[in-house]
Amino acid sequence: MQGPEAGAHRGTFSAARDAGAPGPPLRRLLADVAAVTGVPLVAAGAIMSREDVTSALAAGAVAVQCGTAFLRCPESGAHPLYKAALADPRFTGTAVTWAFTGRPARGLVNRFMLEHPDAPPGYPEVHFATRPLRAAAAAAGDTGRMNLWAGEGYRAATTRPAAEVVALLSGGAG
Repeated sequence: MQGPEAGAHRGTFSAARDAGAPGPPLRRLLADVAAVTGVPLVAAGAIMSREDVTSALAAGAVAVQCGTAFLRCPESGAHPLYKAALADPRFTGTAVTWAFTGRPARGLVNRFMLEHPDAPPGYPEVHFATRPLRAAAAAAGDTGRMNLWAGEGYRAATTRPAAEVVALLSGGAG
């Protein structure tokens, strides 16, 4: 179950504008779905701490999936500028956009997102059209034109090794 708080592309088969509409927060979504099915649920979206893990499990998940929590880890293959942007005070929030790929995806609000609020839901055409722009932006060190996917809890991402992040999320000492 992917809550609207999750970073990157929405778990949807549709790229239409309504596919990015916020749904219920993850914890409520989990509880609602768990109430009507016995299917094992995996929670994704803004899971950045042990408390988030505990809350998702209490709401009906059998497991959690974390993404943004690991972006700044040394093991992450994210571009160094992307990692730095997650801690940069100039980036003050996230939003869902179609501007980079033509599919709804949550990322750090930057100049490119603000300049293209009405980008069409045209995946994969938009993705292929913007790929050279995104690559050039990364090469030029321009985070204002890079896609910086991140969930709402991005400020909690640390530069600790992935094993320590897993330990912290699972309740162990990190």
